[in-house]
Order: sequence, then C-alpha cells, then structure tokens
Amino acid sequence: MEEKRTTTVVKINNAEYRITCAEDEEYVRHVAYHVDKKMRELITRDKRLSTSMAAVLTAVNISDEYMQAQDDNEKLRAQLLKYAEEAGTNKLALDKLNAEISRLRAENQSLKMNVVKLETQLKNQI
Repeated sequence: MEEKRTTTVVKINNAEYRITCAEDEEYVRHVAYHVDKKMRELITRDKRLSTSMAAVLTAVNISDEYMQAQDDNEKLRAQLLKYAEEAGTNKLALDKLNAEISRLRAENQSLKMNVVKLETQLKNQI
C-alpha cells in the first residue's frame, strides 16, 4: 500500500518552500516554524550571516539539540529499565512476605485452636 503524501507550503526566513512528505500539514508547519525561529534567532544575533550560513548553523544547532535529546532519552530509558528491575525485585519480595503472612496467619489460627483445645482439657480435669 502506497503512503499518502501531502505537499505543504511553508515560509522559512521569508522564503517559501514546498515540502512533500507523509506527515500531516500541521506537523510540517510546526517543524518549519521551529527551523524559521532558530534561523531568525541566529540572524538577529549576527546580521552579517548569509542565508546559507544561517541555514547551516541552524542545521548544526538543531542537530545538537536532537543529539542531546537522544542522549537524554537513552538515560531515561536506562533509568526506566532500572526502575522496572527494582519493581520486579520488590514484587518478588512482596510475594514472599505475603506468603509468610499467610503462613503465619495459618499457624496463628492453629495455635488458637490448640489453646482452646488445651483450655477445654484443663476445664475437664478440674
């Protein structure tokens, strides 16, 4: 099945670009807005930048943001895996404790019955 592709016209640094891709128009506009904003920030800070230099620097800055986000994502995944392992370990410990509670309750019930039995025997001997 062929992917549906849409063409969206966006404006980046006062130039129009036709972008054809499988993403929806809102997403393409959002990405273009981000690129335009980053490019304008660079040009505002240094008026001597040509459009091509600003575009390259914008690409470098956005790539840096992307790589840092990937690194953060990997750290979060590792932390999540650690939490999942700890949760599994804690679940096993909890299961063991619940089993011990059940065993102790049964033992307690048996001891109570034994006390009643012994009390009855004692009353019968008196």
